[in-house]
Amino acid sequence: MKLIKKDRLQYGLCDVNANISMLGAFQLIENASTEMMGILKLDGETCLREYGGMWVYVRNRIEFREKMHWLDEYTIESYISSIGGAKLKIDTIIKTNGKIAVASRAELCALDKETGKIRRTATVGINEKIIAEPTETDVVFEGFNYPLSKLIDTVVIRSSDIDFNKHTNNIAYVKYICNQYNTPERAKIPITAIEIQYVNQTFEGDTLEIYRCQDNVFSIQSNGKTIVNCIINI
Repeated sequence: MKLIKKDRLQYGLCDVNANISMLGAFQLIENASTEMMGILKLDGETCLREYGGMWVYVRNRIEFREKMHWLDEYTIESYISSIGGAKLKIDTIIKTNGKIAVASRAELCALDKETGKIRRTATVGINEKIIAEPTETDVVFEGFNYPLSKLIDTVVIRSSDIDFNKHTNNIAYVKYICNQYNTPERAKIPITAIEIQYVNQTFEGDTLEIYRCQDNVFSIQSNGKTIVNCIINI
């Protein structure tokens, strides 16, 4: 099953050049993929209520292939592209003028709400009626193997960054990383991809330490634990 929707690129999803921003792309993709999961009754709220689990992102890679400008018409498609024993992959593509402008692949797993242990997908709603769709584009994860280097920022998580699972929303981490670039940098840096690896959860009141491992490579830490790793391709 594919979710397919059409719209125009809204102003709040744009960067300082009025093109789709990293944060805007994450918002569109998260909204589309969670709506698709909701239609299949695999969404986080259903998972929590009926199965005592919660879906969490393991990693996500978003590639920017064509420009998308404010008010451009686009079509967004989101679908499950792979089903494993413990993980799902969700592909989301945004097309404009008949071309793929943004391509995303996200890997998710389900955790038990009480124990925090990984659950088998078959225990949280995946059955024989849920079928993986053929993928339209190949997005390949780079992985992360960079040592910590320079501490460049600290952030305290506030209530507006918390989702209904009561942990920090994935998009909040993207915002923290985007804020490591000033406005002139954000205006001129030609970002082609961003890959984020989610390692541990954080909660309201936690303090995050943001490290620059090398140019355009970041790691977010808290209390000695890795929370998020991020690679931005230029």
